[in-house]
Amino acid sequence: MVNSRRIALGAIFGVLILVTNGFIPAPTSDFLIVVQSLLLALSYLVVGRGGASYVGFVSGALITVVKLAFFPVDLAFATLFGVLVDVLASQLRVVQDGRARTSRLVACMMISTGVVGVGAFYVSVVAFPSSFTAVPHDPVTDVTILVFGVLSGAVAGAIAARLWNRNLMARFYNRY
Repeated sequence: MVNSRRIALGAIFGVLILVTNGFIPAPTSDFLIVVQSLLLALSYLVVGRGGASYVGFVSGALITVVKLAFFPVDLAFATLFGVLVDVLASQLRVVQDGRARTSRLVACMMISTGVVGVGAFYVSVVAFPSSFTAVPHDPVTDVTILVFGVLSGAVAGAIAARLWNRNLMARFYNRY
């Protein structure tokens, strides 16, 4: 059942991430990272290890189809985001006795969005600026995107923990 759950969540959450981030140009799409963060956190909680990685890969593949000019960057960073969520959530032990530990999930998501945000910023603005002309290089915008990304991770982690503890744990707890 876990494999079918992983495939279903990967497809549904991947499409939701595509709809919220895939058709909106950068840097505006960077401000919507809260949706992707929330869905990756929930995928880890519902499926367990590997859930966020799978959703990250699926969403990256779908976004790559829409934004072909950003291949392989979108695929790599979406997958990296999912992998970071899985690894950090496991290492920080965000689930204890079936309940999500809110502070640890918030920390996991803040670190994940921060690392992915800095990496994506470096690749798209500093390392290869001519390849990604859609991303302007304005220091105020750059700092705003990075700060907003980390705060979005915190909000997403808190919302995911609340959704899990109040609603979803009763349905999906049997996998632990």
